[in-house]
Amino acid sequence: MSNISYNKQEEAFELPYKLWGETMTVRFYVDDEKQIMDNLSSIAKKLAKLDGSRRQLAEIIIDEGYYEGADPDALAKLLELRNVHIDLDDGDIIVCFDTGTHDGYMQGFVYVELFADMFEVTGWAD
Repeated sequence: MSNISYNKQEEAFELPYKLWGETMTVRFYVDDEKQIMDNLSSIAKKLAKLDGSRRQLAEIIIDEGYYEGADPDALAKLLELRNVHIDLDDGDIIVCFDTGTHDGYMQGFVYVELFADMFEVTGWAD
């Protein structure tokens, strides 16, 4: 029995997953559950990369000018994660999500993609 469910309103499959110490819903925009099951090991590796890269993300956000502070360790502790979803595109697994803070040093959340082993901030999410 799988923990994967289908959300008709979002037109996406969903799976509860623990990231950054919190259980959240990860959405999969795929045609069928089989695509998720066939790529489960690779998906788990990508989500593990996201789970262990909080400080790296903080450094990227600071370097790209999205955060007014300069301490990646402090920012990493404040970052929140939301809207995690996975796209399977021609065999590539892309993890997409929003991250940011409510501490006043960031104007909103940013949209980030994890493609291959690289994070890319593509702009403001809000």
